[in-house]
Amino acid sequence: MQLRTREVAKFLSGIAFHETLGHWWLGIWGQHMLPWKFSWFTFTSTVNTVAMAIWPIVFIALVWFAWLRKPGASAG
Repeated sequence: MQLRTREVAKFLSGIAFHETLGHWWLGIWGQHMLPWKFSWFTFTSTVNTVAMAIWPIVFIALVWFAWLRKPGASAG
């Protein structure tokens, strides 16, 4: 079974949408929960703000690639 790149992009767009919702929720209603400290990384509100900007861009790019792009634009 060969996975086509557009099908992979559809799957990844679901993950990107989930990440977008999660980071926006955390940015609007969950600020009191931050920071989260791990052994090697601290997830702060600044890191979340960057993620709030990056994940929607990733989501839109994947949606464009998977559904909106003309099929003959490139191989895939």
